[in-house]
Amino acid sequence: MVAINELITGVNIALGVTELSVCPSFDVNGDGMVGINELITAVNNALGTCETMPVETTRTFTIEPGVLLADPTGTGTGLFTTGLSGANAAMSFTSGPLTLALGVPDSGGVASLRLVSDVLLEIVVVDSSRLCFKMLASGSDGSIDCDGGTAYDTSGTQPAGDVGFPFTIETGLGDPSGPGDGNLLVPVMYQLVPASDSTPCDQVVFTNPVQTFPFTTTNAISNKGSLQLIVAGKKFDCANFGTSGSGGQLASPAPATQAPIGDVSNVFRLAESVDK
Repeated sequence: MVAINELITGVNIALGVTELSVCPSFDVNGDGMVGINELITAVNNALGTCETMPVETTRTFTIEPGVLLADPTGTGTGLFTTGLSGANAAMSFTSGPLTLALGVPDSGGVASLRLVSDVLLEIVVVDSSRLCFKMLASGSDGSIDCDGGTAYDTSGTQPAGDVGFPFTIETGLGDPSGPGDGNLLVPVMYQLVPASDSTPCDQVVFTNPVQTFPFTTTNAISNKGSLQLIVAGKKFDCANFGTSGSGGQLASPAPATQAPIGDVSNVFRLAESVDK
């Protein structure tokens, strides 16, 4: 139950008269303050029976395998590269799955976004080599602006000729985005396995340093020397985030130097496979 004296405490916290530590339960969305929406929740609970407020909504993606050599308009999932004039160089992606958790929006409509558990993807490239791509839940962090107004374009930049060094990332670029756009920064372990090596990805020894991949629903901008590739993701629907097929694609820049091609600007994009 919520009593009258507790409602008064909530109002005092909202006004700054009382510390939040006196009653932290008022802070439903975890933003360190008590907003009008949270006071309304408290009043409704005082008038009826308290209901447990969801802290996060989860969404599990079964990743679409992608269409080889398709451009970004012809496939959802892909490893798009300037080495193929922007087409998808991946013959297939394993399905994941990719499980995301969306927090409760704050007073500005921004909700936290994170990866719930580690994901190991095996990406078979056009020359039959494989990229073992392990996305780490620990340290993943991002947000979705359910009301719109936050800039979410991201870039990954690497000088020409650099081999094996992490690329530099920038987030919060571009114009303010619309409702449902967001980003997700994920630490990734990755290893390219030659076609002659049949070692499964779950047994591969990762020797490259961990690289943070800045996934976004807006423009992922990959810069490698003078080469540039831009591929956009797609926005989520906050109201139906937990519903399969309700929207959302995540794209991340990944500039690299790859033998025998040399310098390439790559963009990964992960889309959901939806049963039709």
